[in-house]
Amino acid sequence: MRSQLDRKDLEIVEYLKDHGRDKISDISRVTGIPRATIFERLVRLKEEGFIRKFTVDLDMEKMGFPVMAYIMITFSSSSGENQRSLARKISKLENVLSVSIISGQWDIMVLTANRSMKELSSLVLDRLRNLEGVANTLSIPVFEWIS
Repeated sequence: MRSQLDRKDLEIVEYLKDHGRDKISDISRVTGIPRATIFERLVRLKEEGFIRKFTVDLDMEKMGFPVMAYIMITFSSSSGENQRSLARKISKLENVLSVSIISGQWDIMVLTANRSMKELSSLVLDRLRNLEGVANTLSIPVFEWIS
């Protein structure tokens, strides 16, 4: 198992960031890397965990979720809840797009997409703040999503 990416690997990965649905022949044509090489490297990059999944970049507003927000959470270690376990529970909540364990003043950062401010409010007040291990929250609305 290789632990580093070489120039060709990086070129393929960089191409896939914006063109994840392209065929191997298209990637080959644009990068100049032979199709067989691209196929072998994609298999290896997936097997070794460099590529976890191929996904889409959704326009959340068009999807009906115009209210996006980051929610910062302070973890309460006295609750008996494990921080990783809490983060996994949060990641399974409806409207949650991503959860990260971070350092600094806050312990967990959550990105959400909601149909309305009322729905965001319900997520924070009724669901997040009632979870064991959540001490404090700070909601930060997103004015404009750039990337």
